[in-house]
Amino acid sequence: MDKVIFSSWQGNIVDNRGLAPGKYAPVNNIELPHEYDSCQTHAFMSWDGFVVLDDTVNIIDMAQAYLNEAQKICCGECSAGYVGIRLMAETLDKILDGKGKQEDIDLLRCLGDGIRENAKCVFGRAVPIPVLDTMKYFQDDYLRLIKQTEKAVRTNYISRITAPCMEACPAHQDVPDYIELIKNYHNTDSLALIRKTNVLPGICGRTCVAFCESKCTRANLDAPLSIRALKRFPADIEATSGNIPAPAKIKKAKQKVAVIGAGPAGLAAGYNLALIGYKVTIYDELPAAGGTALSGIPSYRLPREVIEREVELVQGMGVKFEFNTKIGKNLTLDKLFSKGFEVVFIATGANKGTEMNIVAKGSRYDGLVDGISFLYDVNVGKGVVARDKVMVVGGGNVAIDCARTCIRTGFKDVTIIYRRSRAEMPARKEEVEDAEKEGVKINFLANPVKVLAENGKVTGAQCIRMELGEPDAGGRRRPIPLTGSEFIIKADMLITATGEKPDLSFITGEKSVRVTEQGTIEADLYNGRTSQTAIFAGGDCVTGPATIIEAIAAGNKAAKSIDQYLQTRTFDQTGDRLMSQIVEKLNLTQQRDELFVAQNQRHIPEQIPAPGRTQSFAEVEKVFTAESAISETMRCLRCYRVLLLATSNKNGH
Repeated sequence: MDKVIFSSWQGNIVDNRGLAPGKYAPVNNIELPHEYDSCQTHAFMSWDGFVVLDDTVNIIDMAQAYLNEAQKICCGECSAGYVGIRLMAETLDKILDGKGKQEDIDLLRCLGDGIRENAKCVFGRAVPIPVLDTMKYFQDDYLRLIKQTEKAVRTNYISRITAPCMEACPAHQDVPDYIELIKNYHNTDSLALIRKTNVLPGICGRTCVAFCESKCTRANLDAPLSIRALKRFPADIEATSGNIPAPAKIKKAKQKVAVIGAGPAGLAAGYNLALIGYKVTIYDELPAAGGTALSGIPSYRLPREVIEREVELVQGMGVKFEFNTKIGKNLTLDKLFSKGFEVVFIATGANKGTEMNIVAKGSRYDGLVDGISFLYDVNVGKGVVARDKVMVVGGGNVAIDCARTCIRTGFKDVTIIYRRSRAEMPARKEEVEDAEKEGVKINFLANPVKVLAENGKVTGAQCIRMELGEPDAGGRRRPIPLTGSEFIIKADMLITATGEKPDLSFITGEKSVRVTEQGTIEADLYNGRTSQTAIFAGGDCVTGPATIIEAIAAGNKAAKSIDQYLQTRTFDQTGDRLMSQIVEKLNLTQQRDELFVAQNQRHIPEQIPAPGRTQSFAEVEKVFTAESAISETMRCLRCYRVLLLATSNKNGH
């Protein structure tokens, strides 16, 4: 950045005060937008320093506002943080009110240094950093305020409280706080907090890919927290207690909203819209709610009763379900609006398997099936005849689910064939390891090029060896066929699990929305807006196949945008977007100082032993014991980050 007046970010000082703009030294370790829509950025303050882009900013007022935000998440576990941060904020408040004294500066330094040395968590130790920086490099501003007796003009700021784990989560769940509540035996409160951003904690607590764990600060020390398993803990306690949470008190609105698709995105949107007070009806072509969670995830990972319980919670909010209703066949988009719905949210997922170019066009073979169809048939109880040898093509979670399902269904020899190496497999590492424990074999760097069949029945596949070339657009090394390396794998069944795509055949009529070249709905990823004013879309039908938590996040965002649209006919979320844009460019895991924290072994839930668990579809992973859950919560470092932004619109307000 070449327009920064001052920066202390990461302890690297760039001081351009008093220089002509053309002589400013650049700041290379942080990137801030100078302008976004109608807002201009003036200054930024967070856990690792501050940046000033406008010399009219009252940096002391900003420091006080920053500490006010920090107080909101002080846990009270240590007086150094809880009391010290409050006293710093009060002292700055006194200075800004024209009541400051010279000794207040010494007090602030003493408090800041004491918190840095004695706070129990990463958050507490990091909070004073930018404030101490202001005192070191803007001392004249402090002295000037102390000399005056009139109150300083205060400013409003855009703020955001986040953490590396929170930001990694698409739904931005408040991970440190719900873990803190579990640690203090407040499981009901923890579950209520989780449900503010994730209405499906029992489902996600079993199946989430746990983006949060990949950014956990403890990963740099010993091992990340078992955040996914901890999310399940309070949900399972509620389930075993038999208690169903009472519906929240909601205001009643007259508007009706239709949701197409009862998967995670549709359920999240429906729940949040009903919570606000809208009359929501969710349509789905299946006989029950859950979407891919119901039809595509095997019960050894996700028992049906878990889905049913979480759907009951959505129903308890007054959401109406219309099952066995395929939009486009039983009911069109145009007719939904004629039925009185003011807005439609499309959340149909990506429930069609992609075809591989390994059979002649129009050919159909007994034993050739796509992974989505195979898992659906098993999950809804359709008869699947076990065979001697099955080959599953693909390296994602669907491929792993298919292979482990085959083992449980009685297939004798199960092999996954994957065209890249183990390192490039998109499936969760733990799922791959579990599959191998259960007897699944994996043939890496190989790919089928032709299905072999006799009398219309699959007998195997002609395959070719691959080598890895340069990275593709997704960052994974591109597989390249090795000429002359063809070989044959014999199999009675071939399951293709190489990707999924949305079924958008229902998008017809006057209310048709634009579709991308990739076969997904064209929609704003931030608010779900489509080319049609009153139609929103989110989840896999927009992004292509993704994860349950990403679908939930899309449903959350859509509900917020739909509410704003129905109430104001606008989409003004500039502040949120501006802060999101900044956060995306920050490395939240960075620390100005080394962490001196004792190593502590990660706790993981017990599993049914591999030798016996393949005889049924019983759930493999158990819930944490209370002792293990509490022990694991103790490992959390509470790495909260408070971000504060000073902005104004282009005419200075």
